[in-house]
Amino acid sequence: MTTYDVSELRQRLASLPRLSLATLPTPLQEAPRLSESLGGPRILIKREDLTGMAMGGNKIREFEYSIAQAVEAKCDVLLHSAAAQSNQSRQTAAVAARLGLRSVIVGRQDSHAQLQGNLLLSHLFGAEINLPPMNEQGDTVKATMQRLRDEGCRPFNTSSDGADYRGIAYVDGFCELYDQLQSMDVTPDAIYVCSGAHTHTGLVVAARALGLPWRVVGVSPSERDDEKAAKQHVELAERHARILDLDVEVTTKDLESYAEFVGEGYGIVTEGSQQALQVTAQTEGLLLDPCYSGKTMAGLMAHIDRGWWTKDHTIVFLHTGGTPALFAYADELGLETPALDGLD
Repeated sequence: MTTYDVSELRQRLASLPRLSLATLPTPLQEAPRLSESLGGPRILIKREDLTGMAMGGNKIREFEYSIAQAVEAKCDVLLHSAAAQSNQSRQTAAVAARLGLRSVIVGRQDSHAQLQGNLLLSHLFGAEINLPPMNEQGDTVKATMQRLRDEGCRPFNTSSDGADYRGIAYVDGFCELYDQLQSMDVTPDAIYVCSGAHTHTGLVVAARALGLPWRVVGVSPSERDDEKAAKQHVELAERHARILDLDVEVTTKDLESYAEFVGEGYGIVTEGSQQALQVTAQTEGLLLDPCYSGKTMAGLMAHIDRGWWTKDHTIVFLHTGGTPALFAYADELGLETPALDGLD
């Protein structure tokens, strides 16, 4: 196993195709009032919600590398399929508009399929949008991909095509974060991140390549088996390392992740995420999202309550974005609506 420095990692990253989409570097900001409210560690927020394009989010950074693969392959359609309020769908549609490509979104008729939030923005970006019943979504994606090919198009599914390069983007993102922490003379005890897959694995690969033992703590937005997920993430991390020709070893212990904060399921607000959204907004004026960063903050808050982190520790919280979805979740955020009687 070899230890690298930041300049070596950046040289390897520079050899890969890359688009210019995000406003970088994103800020690393202190959250002193949040920390005081939680009675816990010093908290720094890495603002990946401020990547600039289409109201930001971590996918904009990831797409610089993954959609570069689509451009290299001369693809002319970007497709994405997920929930109706998918952040990635919104960012897929925006990047397609920026690049002059066609965008196709296959969402679903779920409980948040209202024309607001991310779904509204995807329409504004000019995407072709289909919202089939939930049990027909997978078949609709397959049929849509085939239809596009039959039309002579070259579609690129931003979920699966070039997916390994999304983690590569967070090797780059870690280098950026490392420089910011160095300039502040800060060594964090842990980095908290919403752990779908690629953002988490990219951060871990970079940390291990740099020889840093920092904990990267993931909080899953979906129900899953933590041990099984860690094994799958090791395989993904190994693919990132091969792309960059890095001699690093990543184990399941490196890919720490917790699914216990999901609640009833993906996209369903929990009591913990309600509290996380409100406390963060009311102490720092900072908006989290109901599906991802809200549950990740709920996980951090629970870990502080359990005594994992005290005033002697420093935590970096990576805010992955997603705030447009808030507008489709008004009824579930636990807020009282003021009476409007007598108002014209």
